[in-house]
Amino acid sequence: MDTTDCTILLVDDEVANLDLLEVVLRPKGYRRLVRVSDARRAMDAFDAARPDLVLLDLHMPHRDGFAVLADIAARVSADAFVPVLVLTADVTAAARERALAGGAHDLVLKPFDRVEVLLRVRNLLRTRLLHESQRRARAAAELLADAGRVLVASLDGATAPAQLAALLADRVADACAVELVVDGACVRVAEAGIGAADASWEVRVPLHAADAAPIGWLSLARGATRAPFDDDDRALAAEVARRAGLALERARLLQATQAAVTTRDHVLAVVAHDLRGPLAAVRFDVEMLRAAETLAEPDARTLARVERAAARMDGLIEDLLDVARLDRDALALERQPQDVHALLEEAATTLRPLVASYGLRFEVSFDLPGDAALPAMDVDARRLLQAVSNLVGNAAKFAAHDGCVALTWTVTDGELRIAVRDDGPGIPADQVQHIFGAFWQARHADRRGLGLGLAIARAVVEAHGGRLWVESVVGEGSTFVIALPIARSEGQGLRELHLQG
Repeated sequence: MDTTDCTILLVDDEVANLDLLEVVLRPKGYRRLVRVSDARRAMDAFDAARPDLVLLDLHMPHRDGFAVLADIAARVSADAFVPVLVLTADVTAAARERALAGGAHDLVLKPFDRVEVLLRVRNLLRTRLLHESQRRARAAAELLADAGRVLVASLDGATAPAQLAALLADRVADACAVELVVDGACVRVAEAGIGAADASWEVRVPLHAADAAPIGWLSLARGATRAPFDDDDRALAAEVARRAGLALERARLLQATQAAVTTRDHVLAVVAHDLRGPLAAVRFDVEMLRAAETLAEPDARTLARVERAAARMDGLIEDLLDVARLDRDALALERQPQDVHALLEEAATTLRPLVASYGLRFEVSFDLPGDAALPAMDVDARRLLQAVSNLVGNAAKFAAHDGCVALTWTVTDGELRIAVRDDGPGIPADQVQHIFGAFWQARHADRRGLGLGLAIARAVVEAHGGRLWVESVVGEGSTFVIALPIARSEGQGLRELHLQG
């Protein structure tokens, strides 16, 4: 906006002075001039014109300029700036000081110099425009911040439209309405402000979800006493609508995700129940057959395969249920002081047949400082063994043919570090960030599992306050590392004293 586009209110009881000001200002491009020769009508003109600058005489009949200055000061809000240039023939210091104290921003003595008046008008209008630009920028930033808080607070999207309409009706417009597309039709879901139900909407902007078709509309209206919407107002409304559209779409996706998770959990519970019944029957029959004294060797081998398959299926069912628990943050731990060194040795013994079934070597080693035993640690033994088993099972699946899987543990920087290494193909760098995600697999055709083991292992480790990461070189293999803090559990010192005694 240029200074010549500004509105200037001229207040002087002498028509000749008003004519002279027009002669000075119009040739320089100032076209929006409002003249008032009766000071009693000055504030009516001020309210109607909403001027950017007021040129005011001090000594007028009926009402002097000091009273008008007081009225202007009462009208203008604390964050607004409407400059007043006083033009007066009163050369006394008292008049000048009183005018400045009353709210005048500059003074010019009559008879005035035309160039001086033009320069002071230009400078005051430039200051006005700069101040107004900064004020609107602050107001826009505050509005966007408040709108963001409203949109974020309503995760389900149910209350956001009403709160957003109320906010915009208070800050930007006199009335606001929000419409959403429901089954192909626009439905008004919220409105706020004076006369919102019957408003003639001056601004109507679409609510978009990314680059898709509009999911609704945001409409604004102002009353006759307020300035019409300008380009800045429309741009602000469009930005609010853009953010609102994204937030409402996120809320919709969240609701759909929550519904899908609820359905999945229900299905998993039903599947687990329906599968575990027949599985228990299979295991019972296996035990009954194994107890038979006449079981031939080939039949015994077949029975062992059936038993391993049943155990594998039971493990898969438990993995599915664990993933559902992870999404609900319901992975409970039953922590007790444990001899983790003994636990890991037990795990190595239990896992050796698994690794051997893949035709692989299984190397187990540990390196503890000096002759000191590893302190007892508060862990859930079953869950920790589950995490280690998942890592060893994963390594066995991807190790090289006739290769090796290694399980090692040591103490480093106050942490117990458990490492599982394989000599398989390694993991490309662009896949490392995905491997701990549930159901993720490098290739869709790869059916070496459900893609749950690593996700469950990480959740178990993090529930213990630890970390799990992978170090991998393509063509050389991968090493998964569990790091658990070694914290002295309650009563640990007493147990150590008892052992030493």
